[in-house]
Amino acid sequence: MKKEIILCESEMTKYETRSILLKENEQVQITTNSNSANYIFVSDFSNSSVLNICLKENSKMQLSFLAKHNFDKAEINVDLEKGASFTAYFADFSKDKEKLKVTINLKGEGSTAYWHLASLSANNDNKDFNVNINHIAFQTTALSDNYGVCKDQSKLVFSGCSAIQKGSHGSHTRQNSKIMVFDNSCDAIARPLLKIDEKDIEASHGAVVGRIPEDHLFYLTSRGLDESEAKRLITYGYLKPITRGFFDESVREEIISLIERRM
Repeated sequence: MKKEIILCESEMTKYETRSILLKENEQVQITTNSNSANYIFVSDFSNSSVLNICLKENSKMQLSFLAKHNFDKAEINVDLEKGASFTAYFADFSKDKEKLKVTINLKGEGSTAYWHLASLSANNDNKDFNVNINHIAFQTTALSDNYGVCKDQSKLVFSGCSAIQKGSHGSHTRQNSKIMVFDNSCDAIARPLLKIDEKDIEASHGAVVGRIPEDHLFYLTSRGLDESEAKRLITYGYLKPITRGFFDESVREEIISLIERRM
């Protein structure tokens, strides 16, 4: 099933707000007008759902996702025209098997994209996030931040490619992937990739997969917390920053509750 949403023009100083829910096998196309500002809240994803977004010239969008249920084989595709700006916050506290592919195409001069992900993988979850950013025009900028916690017998994978194509001079790209591992039986993988076909650019990536810092545990347990409580508090501090990407206070409170329940 396909659904198309055309977002009306608005003043750049004021976000037009809309909430959507992606149903199973549903494809949603969102197109902005030029010089518009929009905030989209996606209350949940579903299996094989696809979200396609086209940002017209000088438009900006903040997209916030709260994933609570299974969304295997889901996709997000974003095209940005000249001067467009896209910011996404993805809070993942779903269960079981999840696979998400994200493709962001910076097609217009001076377009920018910022991707922020926080994911908690527990029990027997198997989660795979593949985030790809393509710099197609010159003087484009992108940042991809992915933070995760992996525990029990679960698996968590962060992968993706930041590609700067020939002719995209003056562009900047950065990937950050960090996964904190709680148990020996879990599996955490960070695979950032850069593909550079232009000289006059800035590109970098960082990938960290490691156990919970022992000095943090020692500090908290030496002040009266047991190890379980200390891990819960550290996880809370690690993932809570994703809440800044959600305008609604009740949604921020729900995210905090989901972190606590899944721990």
